Amino acid sequence: MPITNTLDLATLSARMDAWSAEGGKRGRLVRAFRSNLGNSPDLQAARLALLVRYAETPA
Repeated sequence: MPITNTLDLATLSARMDAWSAEGGKRGRLVRAFRSNLGNSPDLQAARLALLVRYAETPA
């Protein structure tokens, strides 16, 4: 299922799995997204948008 022209759900999920162990911004963002910190749909949407942007950006 494509999320954008260059990213699909499987790729995003794989990258999030790899990032979850990191101590940097991406790792904290993934952990916050997965634990739904704040229990807010608006925060979750913003987090997902940032994760998609990180995933589309070449390393």
